[in-house]
Amino acid sequence: MRPASSPSKILPPGVCLPPLVTADTAKGPTTRPTGCKGGKRHARRRGKRDSRFVGPCGINPFLDDVQRTLKPSTALVWVNLWRDTKPGGLARAGATDLARRIGVGVSTVKRGLRILRARGLVEVVHQGGVGRGVSTYRLRAN
Repeated sequence: MRPASSPSKILPPGVCLPPLVTADTAKGPTTRPTGCKGGKRHARRRGKRDSRFVGPCGINPFLDDVQRTLKPSTALVWVNLWRDTKPGGLARAGATDLARRIGVGVSTVKRGLRILRARGLVEVVHQGGVGRGVSTYRLRAN
């Protein structure tokens, strides 16, 4: 027999989940998201900071404005590159690895990268290849 310590987390049929937005959270978070650095003060201290390039919080402008204008597979290429972006602002990834993670073919990833480059959302810093390693990219949110 099971101890009756906690109620079951399974909802019975016909019961709806409560709304995720409550009166307390409707105003938004009161603190910065994890990983976001301070604004202007941090930019001055760090020196070279260009707001056109994507930082730790740069996914929001992409998801809010740009994502809906792209095919889903192309948007997934950008999001996976964003996930690979290091604090220096560069992402290193191979097309084969991106294709495996997204669940599409390599040609779909290469097509997505071409579209992203044409739209100015991705800048190729180093073009990889056989014997040259993986490519290095710099992302832009818009």
